[in-house]
Amino acid sequence: MHVLKSSSIIALVTLITLSGCQYADTRLENPLKKEPSEVMQKLFSIETDRQFYITFPDHKNQVALTEFVSANDSQDSKPYVRGVLADNKNYSVSLDYRNITALNGSKNQNIVKFIVPYTLTNSNAVSDETLSTLDNPNLPSNSLYLGFFELDYITNNITQYDQQLLGKYSTLTAISYDGQDTVNINIRQYPTETDQNKNVRSSFHDLTFKVGEEMTLIENVIVE
Repeated sequence: MHVLKSSSIIALVTLITLSGCQYADTRLENPLKKEPSEVMQKLFSIETDRQFYITFPDHKNQVALTEFVSANDSQDSKPYVRGVLADNKNYSVSLDYRNITALNGSKNQNIVKFIVPYTLTNSNAVSDETLSTLDNPNLPSNSLYLGFFELDYITNNITQYDQQLLGKYSTLTAISYDGQDTVNINIRQYPTETDQNKNVRSSFHDLTFKVGEEMTLIENVIVE
């Protein structure tokens, strides 16, 4: 009968143990594997598990954009990409991705700066006077913002540098960029329930921003 030497037995046990560990590690890795972001793929043609986040006006809370939805207005169905605040489902963001506007002037070809409008919604707002812990001064049931972002194609990170309130209870009617440093925004602002009781009608606004290292509102004109 052939008997294995003790050194051979140790080597064999070690090999089996290592093989088992490798198999176990593989099984552990699979559940932790992150899925590619559908939002980043559709909006920027990037295969990555990084998320597109919108920062609330309190500069603390962030919402990851996760689903594509359509919202009906008086004319047609408008597509958005939407996200809900993880620890407070009453708060959500709807980004108007058809109006993503890339800005010129970046010195790094791997960096793209862009602006895009989005709506912050509080579905549980008691009134416009009720202060919210997520906004300063306060977040009503519907607010339209313009966000200023930077996309790094090396890291696939999106950084939000600024946001400007365009109007409460407002919708975007037009956005234009002169290719240099000026962005024009047209919005329609609707009356609140309190305004309606005072026979206040909706109004149209033209807003002009200077964009560079930062975004600055330089004009807000009521046109009607």
